[in-house]
Order: sequence, then C-alpha cells, then structure tokens
Amino acid sequence: MKLKMEGNKISIILPTYNADEILSKAIKSVINQTYQNWELLVIENGKRGQAENIIKEFENDKIKYIYQEIANVSEARNTGLNNASGEYIAFLDSDDKYGKDFLENMIKNISINKTQLVTCGYKRVYDKKQILIKQCKNIENTTNIKEYLETLKENYLFNELWNKMYISKIIKENNIRFNQKYELGEDFLFNLDYIKYIEKASYINNPLYIYTEGETGLKLKYRPNKFNIEYELTQYLEKIYKEKNWDMNYIYNRYARVYYNQIIDIYKPNNPANKKEKNQQLQEIISKKEYKEELKKLEKNVTDKKMKIAIKYFFLKGKTMIKLFVFLNNVRKG
Repeated sequence: MKLKMEGNKISIILPTYNADEILSKAIKSVINQTYQNWELLVIENGKRGQAENIIKEFENDKIKYIYQEIANVSEARNTGLNNASGEYIAFLDSDDKYGKDFLENMIKNISINKTQLVTCGYKRVYDKKQILIKQCKNIENTTNIKEYLETLKENYLFNELWNKMYISKIIKENNIRFNQKYELGEDFLFNLDYIKYIEKASYINNPLYIYTEGETGLKLKYRPNKFNIEYELTQYLEKIYKEKNWDMNYIYNRYARVYYNQIIDIYKPNNPANKKEKNQQLQEIISKKEYKEELKKLEKNVTDKKMKIAIKYFFLKGKTMIKLFVFLNNVRKG
C-alpha cells in the first residue's frame, strides 16, 4: 500500500463522558501536534455536559463535536469511525494527552515501513506524580503477526487503542467495529479483529502517549462478570489462532491466567463483599464440575511456570490451599 508521508489526514476519535474539567488538556495536545493534517472527532455520550462549549472556545474548524444520548464508549467510538474522513485512525481518551510529536512519529513510521499497524510505548501517570513507562525492546517491524501480538500482550502494550495508529481503509472494507456488548475488553477485541486483516506491523519504543490514571474517577471497580468476559475473549482469540494454524501455547497460558485472575480478584480490596461472602464466591467457583475439568486439561498444556505451579499445587487442592496461595501472593506483593 503506497502512502505519502505528507498530506494524509489522520482522524482522531475522542469519546468523552463527564470529563469537562480535563477535556481541554486532551484537545490542546492535539492542537499542539507537530503534524497538522488531522481532524478531531469529539463524541460526547450520555449526559450532555460542556464539551460543545469547550470546543467552541478553541475556534478550530478541524475539531468536530458529535453528541449521542446513549452512554456507551464503544458506540461513541463507532460513531467516530462512521464519521471519520482520514486515511489513518487514531484514538485519544479525554483524560489523556498526546506527546507533541505523537502523530508525526506514528504516521512517519507506518508510511516509511509500509506497515498496516504501528504501536508505541507510553507514560502512565499515577496521582499526577508517579510515572511508569511502558516499553518493549524485543520487537520492531515484522510480518510475524503472532509474535507481534504475543510480545506486545506480554508487555501490556497490545490491548490499548490510544497507543496505535490504524489504516482507515482496512477498518472500513472489513467493517471492523467495537462490540457494544462488552464494557471490558472491547478495545482488545477491536485489535484482534483488526490484526486478522494485516500482514505487517511495526513498533516505536518511545513513550509518545501520556496515559493518566484516575482523573475521571474511572478507577478499577470490581466486576463480577469479569471472568465471563475474559473467558469469551480468550475463546475468540483461540478461534483466530486455529484459523491461522498458530501454535496454541499462548492460548493455554491465557486460559490459565483467566482462572488465576478470577480467584485473585475475589480477595482484592475493590470487591465490596465481606470476608464470608468472598469465601462463598470462591466456593461457588471451585464447586463447579467444569472448574476442575478445565484446570486438569490446562495443567498438562500450560508452559508458564507460575501458572503451572498455581494450578497443580493450589487451585486443584481445594479451598484451604487456594486461600493460602492468595495470602502468599499478597505477601509477596506487599
């Protein structure tokens, strides 16, 4: 695919909900980009706030305001995709910012290397002070999409939308959209749908995106249905692996991780249940017939040593050993 580095428009999709106080920062980070051929689609979803007035203050006709009544981030992003006119697609969250050369570096990389997807590192800011840089030095330009996916996933760089740039034509021709069924993992699913249609991808190790933790109050809340969602997403990923005849080791390890997280999450502080209720939740999980059957299968196939030990010596040994594992896990983290 021949793409000129100059002149190609980037459509930036920014969903916003109840984020009036911080929206300006995100918009300013786009306006201040070194690459200027862009359009910014701000989709306010749910309760109407001040987003439209905030946009008017910038007096920039490249910024477009769209309102939708339904408060659903996946639907908001789909609305953005339906209205995008650029050759490239990028995403931005209302409480985050682009580094000033985010667009320039991303479009330059995807154009020069003739790839169909580019991912970059990012800075994760906690409480406006602590900064954690997410990077991965083990991958560059590649036609090995399986390796690309797994390496980025292991380094917590695959699921996200906002540290990537996509080809608009691929999204439109294959009708790739966000699944509104999911409130968790919808971005991961979108990326899985997208990589099915690409042959080459690239990576920029520089942290070009600034992710802010917690400014909008979107803290990690306890989700009772998290296991079901994660399990379904892993089933979808497994289907892709089988279609492409890829080695299944990663899939087995991921299933094990889903079970691992299900148990660990019960005893996390964000679970509002009391101690007795948490123990009941655990009992409900391990008393299911499919729980032991599934874990016995995984024990044979899992290659991740930590997961193998957890399954063999704790998760298949009953409630007491599982609670001991959770305790040891918390002590180690503490």
